[in-house]
Amino acid sequence: MDFTLIHYTEGWRIGATVTLSGTPAAGTLVKASLDTPDDYTDIYYIDNVLWGDGGENYLFVRPFEGYGEMAPMTEIDRLKEGIKEVTEAVDNLNDNIMEKLSEIV
Repeated sequence: MDFTLIHYTEGWRIGATVTLSGTPAAGTLVKASLDTPDDYTDIYYIDNVLWGDGGENYLFVRPFEGYGEMAPMTEIDRLKEGIKEVTEAVDNLNDNIMEKLSEIV
């Protein structure tokens, strides 16, 4: 089966077309290249599969970094990380407001 890569985290660029023996699952890895379609040196994390009409199939991919160090972050992991950062910022602002109020009183 042929799949065309869509690099959605890198400007929604269309990448290489890869031939796979079966349907890849979200969360698996695929080797290809962003700039050179015949080069298979980069590894991408598959976030989604799009079945198109007429046999054109697409994989939404993002670069897989940290080879062998850890599993790639999922969308839920990125959301949790974002919530953690916002929570820390709100806590910091709350502390600053409480400090200013204590100076007034």
